[in-house]
Amino acid sequence: MRETDPTARLAEFCSTAAFEDLSDDVIAQLRLHLLDHFGLVVGGEAAADSSPSITNGIGALTGEGGATVLPSGRQVAPDHAALLNGAYAHSLDFDDTHRESSLHPGAPVIPAALAVAELEEVSMNRFLSAVSTGFDVACTMGRAVNPDAHYDQGFHITATGGTFGATAAAGVITGLSAEEFEAAFGINGSQAAGSLQFLDNGAWNKRLHPGLAASRGVTAVSLAANGFRGASNPIAGDYGFFHGYTSNPNFAAFDDLGERRAVIETAIKPYPCCRYMHSAIDGLLELSEEVDHSSVDAVRIELPRAGVTLTGEPIDRKRRPGNFVDCQFSMPFAASLALTDGETGLRAFLDAQERLDDSELQRLMDSIDVTTSEAVQELFPEQWAARVVIETADGTVERFVETASGEPEKPLSWVDVSDKFRELTRAADWEPADIDGAIETIESIEDGSVTDLLSRFSGAALTTPDA
Repeated sequence: MRETDPTARLAEFCSTAAFEDLSDDVIAQLRLHLLDHFGLVVGGEAAADSSPSITNGIGALTGEGGATVLPSGRQVAPDHAALLNGAYAHSLDFDDTHRESSLHPGAPVIPAALAVAELEEVSMNRFLSAVSTGFDVACTMGRAVNPDAHYDQGFHITATGGTFGATAAAGVITGLSAEEFEAAFGINGSQAAGSLQFLDNGAWNKRLHPGLAASRGVTAVSLAANGFRGASNPIAGDYGFFHGYTSNPNFAAFDDLGERRAVIETAIKPYPCCRYMHSAIDGLLELSEEVDHSSVDAVRIELPRAGVTLTGEPIDRKRRPGNFVDCQFSMPFAASLALTDGETGLRAFLDAQERLDDSELQRLMDSIDVTTSEAVQELFPEQWAARVVIETADGTVERFVETASGEPEKPLSWVDVSDKFRELTRAADWEPADIDGAIETIESIEDGSVTDLLSRFSGAALTTPDA
């Protein structure tokens, strides 16, 4: 079965997930990821320049419905709520990352689970199980499609693998049978999509990808639950997902499904940019305390090959980012920001948009080369390492960072994630009492309901200066 129909393996796993008792460590990690996710939805909706077009563009297509759009509280059709919430969550490129699958699982999975959970009025345990299962399936698909090979084909793995994860999450909420799960995955074998072409002009497509994946998951599950017949063997079939999306499928990824819990393996980002840059940023921030940026002559940054593709090529373009998306995928920009400002948080990235033509920032970007090396590449994908070498008038300094901040080996604490949540929600002008109340709700999430969760994060629950 392994090499002929991995869809059956996914379906079997998902159909029993709702009856599983989650371990304490899985629940603890879900708390962190949900706090991070909800902050990202609120902050992304408020701070991303793409949000008005997404809000108005999708809003024009949908009427009233039974699922909540955060943070406005508007009720729309579940697939549209999933689309909007998923897009907001990824709009700052600040969301969680599973390094082995090179995928952001939270943004497609959580909105799909939330939209259907509200419609079905399920228990909090069912919701948490659905989210955990969605993480597992999304990341398994990311590992199975082989990130390097998938990128070489031009696909964004969060959009494609995330579609299967969102389908798993929505299906667990709905209570699909194994046969119905196979139909739902069969439907989404025809829907999973997402191109890397956004890199050409800093387009907003990438921000939309997780929302579209979440929406596809909701739609496929609704069709399957109502008897729609999906394609058989949609993953490994002659014309299936692997055939079109990878030159090197990894069937072994399905062998340990359920034994590894992806939510425990998934990092939470400290910086709002491509995760491949984070180890380098850690090293650069440390070196910025030792090096005067005005004395820098040259900087060499070594990343995994996929990281070079996304953040270092073509180098001339990466040295002259023209917008926020460009900056998030420019290793020269992030390095220059770290060396000049000594910080690379959300505020630093946003404020830097006003000085992209600053002569010192441009001089530093021109001094930076981004490449790979055997020392970095041999650790990938288990570790997304980086080496930073800075040549100055006074000599050469370097750092080798094997593991980026936020990974399971170097995790962000509850306080760290709460601080990130505060920064994101302050960008949306939330009042301190609302911020504290939201953090408390997530901290005791297993004792509440999905309705409680939504009311805390929807516009109706928020105080305003005029209230």
